[in-house]
Amino acid sequence: MSKPTKNYSSSWLLPTIKYGLFACLFMPLIVGSKFIFPYIFPKQAFFQIVVEIIFALYLFLIFKDPRYRPRSSWLFRALLAYFAIMMLSSVFGVNAFHSFWSNYERMAGVISILHYIGFLFLAVNILKTKDEWYSFFNVAIVVSFLEALYGLGQMTGIFTSSGGTRFDGTIGNASFLAGYLLINAFFALWLLLEKRSVAWKSFYGVVILVNLFVMYQTQTRGAVLAFLAGLFLLFLFFIFARQKDLAQLPFKRPERLKKYAIGVFVFLFLIGGLIWLNRDSAFVKNRPTLNRVTHISISEATAQTRLLAWKMSWEGFKERPIFGWGPENYYVVFNQFYNPDLYPVESWFDRSHNAYFDILVNTGLVGFLAYLTVVFLAFWFLWSAWKKEKINYFTAIIFTVILLAYGIQNIFVFDTQVTLLVFYSILAFIVWLSLKPLPDNNEIKPVRPNAAFKILVALILIFALYFINIKPGSASLEGISALNLLQQGKADESVKEFKKAFEVGTFGLPEVAMRVQDAAIQLSQNSKIPVEVKNEFVELAVEGMNKALEQEPLNVRFMMMLTSVYFSAASSDNSYLAQADALLQKALELSPTRQELYFYTGQMRMFQGRSEEALAQFKKAVELNDKVPLSHWNYGIIAIGVGQKELGEKEIQIAKDTGHAFGPADIKQLINAYTRTSDWPRLVDLYQQWIALAPNDASPFAGLAAIYAQMGEKQKAKDLALQAAVFDPSFKDQAEEFIKGLGL
Repeated sequence: MSKPTKNYSSSWLLPTIKYGLFACLFMPLIVGSKFIFPYIFPKQAFFQIVVEIIFALYLFLIFKDPRYRPRSSWLFRALLAYFAIMMLSSVFGVNAFHSFWSNYERMAGVISILHYIGFLFLAVNILKTKDEWYSFFNVAIVVSFLEALYGLGQMTGIFTSSGGTRFDGTIGNASFLAGYLLINAFFALWLLLEKRSVAWKSFYGVVILVNLFVMYQTQTRGAVLAFLAGLFLLFLFFIFARQKDLAQLPFKRPERLKKYAIGVFVFLFLIGGLIWLNRDSAFVKNRPTLNRVTHISISEATAQTRLLAWKMSWEGFKERPIFGWGPENYYVVFNQFYNPDLYPVESWFDRSHNAYFDILVNTGLVGFLAYLTVVFLAFWFLWSAWKKEKINYFTAIIFTVILLAYGIQNIFVFDTQVTLLVFYSILAFIVWLSLKPLPDNNEIKPVRPNAAFKILVALILIFALYFINIKPGSASLEGISALNLLQQGKADESVKEFKKAFEVGTFGLPEVAMRVQDAAIQLSQNSKIPVEVKNEFVELAVEGMNKALEQEPLNVRFMMMLTSVYFSAASSDNSYLAQADALLQKALELSPTRQELYFYTGQMRMFQGRSEEALAQFKKAVELNDKVPLSHWNYGIIAIGVGQKELGEKEIQIAKDTGHAFGPADIKQLINAYTRTSDWPRLVDLYQQWIALAPNDASPFAGLAAIYAQMGEKQKAKDLALQAAVFDPSFKDQAEEFIKGLGL
């Protein structure tokens, strides 16, 4: 496919590929508000497009310059082996399609991970000198500084935060922002100790302070604990450093630094101890991050959900211990081994919130051991490089601390785009350190690729760009466009846009379908929307969710969402109930311990007029976890509605005693239940409670007027109808008609 040449010129290839690698590091700053999951998909698509383009260029570069041809080491081979196991796990897992493609929310399937390995491969084979790696990490540090400045902008109100009081930058998640800033702060510390320039040192110092300050403000306990552990290890390595290692530092009297380090270490230890001993003081409690860190307890809700998720993960691992369930298929484990104690705090996880359990569940023991091998070899080659004097002592310890801090944080979170970017950047540097000296390639002549090769590469690149990035991006844009049109009241145009998004037919279809499902439910509850518009959205939602289930047939969450659409349309089309019934039976087989499924099934039995069976379903939900107020509430509402008043009121009281809120919405549910049994005195009491809670709301006055009319107390009914018209003039005509009907 090629022939020798002496004149083939491609001097532009090398700098273009380098700039492409540097451009990848800007990925954390990418946000696209016109896409579904604007903080995730645009980042990954940008990264993938850049990697695909520069990889294609690299294929031409290696013809021109033999120095850049692929090289490998045991660390890189171990990484490839881990990726190969990931592919095997996908093929033999429960949903290969989802394993390979993932979704808009995560973008972490096999296809995406392949791009990170491609990124690492290019960095290892393109960046040849220590100065080039300094430039690479300098870009990473600059980007992190821009990210931190954006976080400061959120603190001052210049930018808004999607995380509420917890700042999330352009990453969209406070925990991931914290981890990203922490690792880059360590990068800055490394280069501060490497470079002699006062200007650069000053810049790195500012980056460290700003990054750590914003990290602290995210209130992320995992990152803070990782930082403290990393700081502790740094001090230990520093204190026990040899004199000749200290001499490598760019300071005039480095031998004194050990004494200073011991002093600072003792000081920080005492400060930490004082904060811990006074963790219940106003000083600590008024500082959210300190309060969260010093009050970590396995009894709190977040810790409990994590522990339960980890137990479920272990059960899932035991079910498929060799190659696991396949990447991105954790949600199947979550459903199959769902612990009822999670409800209602968490009813949906697609991650265990522990990176190691994720690996264990997704790729089994084989994949987990392969991952540990990669990590072990990373440490091995890092310290081997120090022994061979490729790097100094402090480079070795700082990268050791970075890996350990990253590992500690991953106990509490999972990997996402920005953490994968920094992790593969670290691995790339260590792989480069693990390479043997470059062989003499003087006898290898440059060659010119022929036309067939050029055409093949171009076609593969176009194929990858379109099917991996452009096509999914198009579906995402269509979905958001459809939502915007719906918000503008252009329902007909919105339907057309949603249909276009479906027709694109990518892995993103389920998330577009979920937007249609949500729209269909909301429209069904709006009395001002024409029936034909509601029906059109119902049909579209049913079509979309069924297509989503074709892609993910074991997704119980999709089954519940489709059931909710069926229920919203049941009043006008009872045929949907049979479909809902079949769907719920399948869902219960996949997830027999989820309370929500019994709520849905009980509701369906009520639609079907099978009240005793409905009551049994709601009772089952209570039995799964009798500490859930909502389960008791639902059971009580249904019991009252079917005439078992004593049982119902007992359950309602249990719900209240265990923390169920009692507001107008809850009163309306009770009113609907007591209306079934025509308990007029109780209904009067409930409407009066509603009026007490919302004295300016016309609805309870109008409702109570109707009750008094049923009881024959016409004057009271008239007075209340007039009051309703006073609070809401739109009731005036109805009130007049109502009063005429009373004969007054």
